[in-house]
Amino acid sequence: MSASSRLRQGALNVAEWLTRPMPSHCGGLAVFAGTVRDIHEGRAVTGINYHAHTALAERRLAEIEAEAAQRFGAEVSVAHAVGELKVGEASVVIVVRAGHRAEAFAACRWAIDTLKQTVPIWKEERYADGAARFLEGTPIKTVKES
Repeated sequence: MSASSRLRQGALNVAEWLTRPMPSHCGGLAVFAGTVRDIHEGRAVTGINYHAHTALAERRLAEIEAEAAQRFGAEVSVAHAVGELKVGEASVVIVVRAGHRAEAFAACRWAIDTLKQTVPIWKEERYADGAARFLEGTPIKTVKES
């Protein structure tokens, strides 16, 4: 994966996605970072292994950025981790720069909801008892703005 890839091997560094300067016409900055939690459905989680259909996931992430820009008039950057992540590590980062906070928040929420529902990325949870399982995801479909 290249340095410009939206899919990254291993945990994401949130600060890396904030290095682009804020455009002068933007007054709103919204950031979402999803991290691996230590418990799911009462089971102790030790980590997650993220799997992706790389070419399709890259294309879909780019489409989410472009569609969010069109819908909300915002600059959007989206990244997702693949491979093994430990508890507390960031698996997804969305950074939105927009004219106002309302557009920034709306674009950020739309982007994460759309990513979760339409990008071919699967997670395999690993548990403290040594077991592992793939979690059922949301079926791939088009998300309508709420």
